[in-house]
Amino acid sequence: MLLYAHAQLRQQRKPVEHAQYRWCKREMAARQKATERTFEAGPWKISVRKSHILKSVCEGGEQGCGNEPCHVCRFQRELRALPSLPEMVFPDSWLRLDHVSGCGLAFYALDALRRVDTTQDSLKVAAADDWRQSRGQSLANMKGVVKPFDWTFTTDYSGNLLSLPHTSIQVEETSEGIDYSQLKQQERIHFYDDVILYEDELADNGTAVLSVKIRVMASGFYILMRFFLRVDGVIVRLNDTRIYHQAGTDFLTREICSKEARIPDLKVPTSVLTDPDKLNNILPGNKTLLHRLILPK
Repeated sequence: MLLYAHAQLRQQRKPVEHAQYRWCKREMAARQKATERTFEAGPWKISVRKSHILKSVCEGGEQGCGNEPCHVCRFQRELRALPSLPEMVFPDSWLRLDHVSGCGLAFYALDALRRVDTTQDSLKVAAADDWRQSRGQSLANMKGVVKPFDWTFTTDYSGNLLSLPHTSIQVEETSEGIDYSQLKQQERIHFYDDVILYEDELADNGTAVLSVKIRVMASGFYILMRFFLRVDGVIVRLNDTRIYHQAGTDFLTREICSKEARIPDLKVPTSVLTDPDKLNNILPGNKTLLHRLILPK
């Protein structure tokens, strides 16, 4: 029944229009010029960089890139266990927060993709076959048999903790979560940005996107990194990492939560299925992990 419903949805689409849309989207992402913004918030320096998508071939051409690997070669080398990459990977787009102590936080596409399961296929459904066919040539060019892997690119990445040899952020479990009443207060936003780290449209069968947002107020800052997956007619999934820091304190609160549901069980309008914020309010969640990230004295 599940696969039948999915097949019905696929028949209602216009493949040519979808292919043109995906091509235009990739072209725009490929031509995006690099931009970088910084903002000082007390002892923090916040940096946001946005750049173009990962190229398909070595940036050094036939000569190769020598001793210093380009982004393409680095991703291929460090993610060699991953048979394919998302359609759009932004290797030089990131969010980084540096504290005066030398510690900090950072969010990178490469590290997120390292957390994708390379040993098994998380969803054995018709959409998986469509995805493989869409990547047919690139997969065929690989030597040997392509092993099962998570073609939805689901990641449980929660960001990088930056440290120095003599100082680091201490992580402790806690029972105290983020004070959302503080975040709901009307307050001027001094800095805001939203960075996409990678995205794939799953051969027109849905979407998989990892992004990270930050907003900075006088009272502190709030970060939401979200992996959003929708396989049409099959499943929706959210893997969220939320981090809140109240100005003047020596710690950050981190919440990590995963939610998912089968689409036929939800019985909600299509507009809800494409809106992760609305889904967040209705999806059942697994146990939330709560951490206190303690800054050096």
